[in-house]
Amino acid sequence: MKKISILLLGLTTALSLSSCMDNFDDDDWSASDADVTSPVSIGATNSTIARLKSENRALFNSKQDFARVDSDLIIEGVVCGNDAGNNLYQTLLIRDIDTAAGTDQCIEIGLRQSGLYPYFPLGQRIKINLNGLYIGCYSTVPKIGQPYYTTAGNLRLGAIVMDYARTHIEKIGTPNPNAPELVPINLANDEGDAWLRASANRTCDNCPILATVRGSIREVNAANKDKAESGTLETGTEPLPKLFGPKVLRDAGWAVNRTLELQSNNTSVTLRTSTSCPMAYYPIPEDTRNYTGVLTYYGSDWQLSTRGVEDVYPALEEPIEHPDATDPAVAVPADE
Repeated sequence: MKKISILLLGLTTALSLSSCMDNFDDDDWSASDADVTSPVSIGATNSTIARLKSENRALFNSKQDFARVDSDLIIEGVVCGNDAGNNLYQTLLIRDIDTAAGTDQCIEIGLRQSGLYPYFPLGQRIKINLNGLYIGCYSTVPKIGQPYYTTAGNLRLGAIVMDYARTHIEKIGTPNPNAPELVPINLANDEGDAWLRASANRTCDNCPILATVRGSIREVNAANKDKAESGTLETGTEPLPKLFGPKVLRDAGWAVNRTLELQSNNTSVTLRTSTSCPMAYYPIPEDTRNYTGVLTYYGSDWQLSTRGVEDVYPALEEPIEHPDATDPAVAVPADE
């Protein structure tokens, strides 16, 4: 096993303050495509996402623990989620399917910058050298990042400063729009509903994943569609017809949760939408549709974040113009 130093959250004195971030603001950073990632080889791939999780199961099955990697541990994967739709904030999702080994695993990479998608388009394979970076979980989601302090003074696993991308990440070839890693796992059937109901599946092996589920939104069913909800952090009630992410209903993470009831009628998934992404201002359809996105779990609940409006099928109707649409806020992890 490669050398990994476990960092207990209480032992903050063991952590250099230079590796922490005060908040989730973007770096004062600009770059051309040529220098976003390493222009030279960062080394040969010597591990996989699957092996990384297997060798650190307790860490990746935790809620908030993380550890520093102190050796040249190099993994690779295909970008299957980015911030093009503005719903995945400072986040890339990479996936590696190894047919020979029979493994299919994803992990998130936090990068402290918005507008990542031109540099990391879907289908782009990348390598990342974990030496000097941290692995672990943010709210049970396996992630590669760096520690930061929340405004509440808690130490959490956040995003990597962009300077590290230039030395730790290397692109492999050009984007492949037909990469098998871009095909979501199909949970849009009865078998998928049953899989989501089974608590045994809520482990790091199945989080995060790129998946498709099928259902309708509880908040716009016949009993609820005309009942405008009131905000808790903002004053007022939501507009009607209901939208996916009205600012008035935002939580501390600047996002809105809706309940996606699956076809079985006894399984649900939380659909989480940033108040700043275009999808926030689309009216919620009342019928049953397919929703694709990054599937994670929070506590005992599965949570889906779409990558953009294109992840809903059949396609959504046109967005509604609303004053919130010009709000500059961006979704960030809730301060815990």
